Amino acid sequence: MHETAITIEDAARCLPELVDRVCASGEAALLTKFGMPRARIVPVTNPIKAADELIGFLRRWRHEHPEPDEQFAQALEESRKSIRLPRDPWESS
Repeated sequence: MHETAITIEDAARCLPELVDRVCASGEAALLTKFGMPRARIVPVTNPIKAADELIGFLRRWRHEHPEPDEQFAQALEESRKSIRLPRDPWESS
């Protein structure tokens, strides 16, 4: 993962833009103080997109490697149904 170093003070001055840049580029921002790494801002992965990509990969795999296994197909669908979005700690209950 590539990352850009930025001082904590500079990050504070442009935090909304920094967060937008991290999300858009997928690149982390390393926050420094006196030249020393202190924290890292990283993009959050989208759990639905990740699940859809996994499902797509598994379907392609099954197409390329056909095996008569109905249990696999059932397990795949059950896995998809069981995926829940994480609770946002900033939203009230």
